[in-house]
Amino acid sequence: MHLIVDGYCSNKELLADGDKLRLWMAEITKVLGLLTFGEPRVLDFPFPGREGTALSAVLFLGESSMTVHTYPEFSFIFIDIFHCSSFDANKALDWIAESFGVQSSRTMLLKRGIDADGQPQMASLINFCSRK
Repeated sequence: MHLIVDGYCSNKELLADGDKLRLWMAEITKVLGLLTFGEPRVLDFPFPGREGTALSAVLFLGESSMTVHTYPEFSFIFIDIFHCSSFDANKALDWIAESFGVQSSRTMLLKRGIDADGQPQMASLINFCSRK
């Protein structure tokens, strides 16, 4: 499964603080029961041509990964959770919405990864949702 979330958020502290984002990534993997390899890595970088910094974070999961890109100046976040096995996408969306204070978002859930026979499968759309 591959969950993609793009959203406007009110929790600018979480969007801007690398340590808090690192803890958040570790927590959501526990909430979803995902196997992690190592610790989340978070990099901050100046947003080109503007004041302030953005964050990019990655965490390797069993056969997959989670990435988070924040833009505190715009109150915006991009999240990708890709895992070859299924996970509770609704639980993930609730956790994301509550943690980041998501005010509006677009999400896509793709069926993608390894099928029940152990074979790779190309992505197919399960659900698309836009919330305001």
